[in-house]
Amino acid sequence: MLRIILFGAPGAGKGTISGILEKKYNYKKISTGDLIRDEVRSNSIIGEKVRSVIDKGELVSDDIIIEIVKKRITSEYISEGYIMDGFPRTIIQAKELSKMVADREVAIYLKVEDEKVIINRLLSRVICNNCGAIFNAKNKPPKKEGICDICGGILEKRTDDNEGAIRERLRVYREITEPIINYYEDKGVLNRVDASISVREVLKKIGEILN
Repeated sequence: MLRIILFGAPGAGKGTISGILEKKYNYKKISTGDLIRDEVRSNSIIGEKVRSVIDKGELVSDDIIIEIVKKRITSEYISEGYIMDGFPRTIIQAKELSKMVADREVAIYLKVEDEKVIINRLLSRVICNNCGAIFNAKNKPPKKEGICDICGGILEKRTDDNEGAIRERLRVYREITEPIINYYEDKGVLNRVDASISVREVLKKIGEILN
């Protein structure tokens, strides 16, 4: 069973790329972003805690994220393999993930050097409130404004997709998440991919890595 780990700064394209890989390789996509949004929409106790954190552009605590991920990773759900989108984000999460089921692990670091590229991507991003599909007003607009091409759901901006919150998320990312690059490099499973190029080129490079 293969575990693919996609990580990189906010706006690097993890959600878009993981969604395409899921369809192409029939691996299950496990998106912590989707899991967190499900908790928020459910208005559960955890969801309310998460809402106050993400509205400030901060990261959800390790213990909550790990608990949510463990619920989703079951042998029935991931019989062929799975793609981690947005997890791990810390060394603690990476070590916990290593304890979860997988025969082979491939870590793909989606790298974007220019911070302006990330900010512009996120300011133009909208997400379906029903299926979680991601669109971008500039480079991947929906066929009908405000409506999801896939399920007909309403497209919305995330509350933390404003410049102030984005810059705070990038600061937190550099401080907390970037160290996992060394963690996976030491394990010998790290692959770097330039995510500032087109989605087609990114997918081509990832295909070469997986094959």
